[in-house]
Amino acid sequence: MTIKQNIDVEKLEGFRTFMKDNPDKVRLSLEAKAVYEGQVGRSLVHIGKYELDGDVIERPTRQYTFPFGAWKEVEDVLGVEGPTDRMEPVEMALAATAACLINSVSFNAVRMGIDTEDMEITVRSKVDPRVLFAIKDPMQHSSCLGAIEYEVKVSGDVSDEDLETIHQLCQHSPVHGMMAEPLEMDGKVSRA
Repeated sequence: MTIKQNIDVEKLEGFRTFMKDNPDKVRLSLEAKAVYEGQVGRSLVHIGKYELDGDVIERPTRQYTFPFGAWKEVEDVLGVEGPTDRMEPVEMALAATAACLINSVSFNAVRMGIDTEDMEITVRSKVDPRVLFAIKDPMQHSSCLGAIEYEVKVSGDVSDEDLETIHQLCQHSPVHGMMAEPLEMDGKVSRA
């Protein structure tokens, strides 16, 4: 057994082999639910159960709740009563991107023998909120959302070739794919 950065590398390789040999297995179905709090711009987002190969995984320790809204200064400018600091959705999308990049790099670099024990990823973008406030048409999202930029910093014994490999591994992140590739998004509205 080889443990590196707190993971059994042989078991990780076994899982990768299983996924290669069973392309119809290991499918995830994920869900998040936002509940409006009755105050403009604020919601609680619940993350809990997920489905893995048809099995629903639901346990109390996976019932995460996140309070979303805006920053106190922005809520104050907007006229929100009782302004407070909340996680802002675009920031959380950037946070999810950073976390998923860490996952993509670390899961793969460890099995390749690349030292990423001291790694930091920063993700940033500029946002023009005029589409959110219906000043601009939804078809203008691309003109209101700046490019998403990320920076990976790795200290330790890494070569230039390792750094290039890490850059390529970033592109394997599912959230990177969600952000970088146009995906179909369907929605429906109904009475509760």
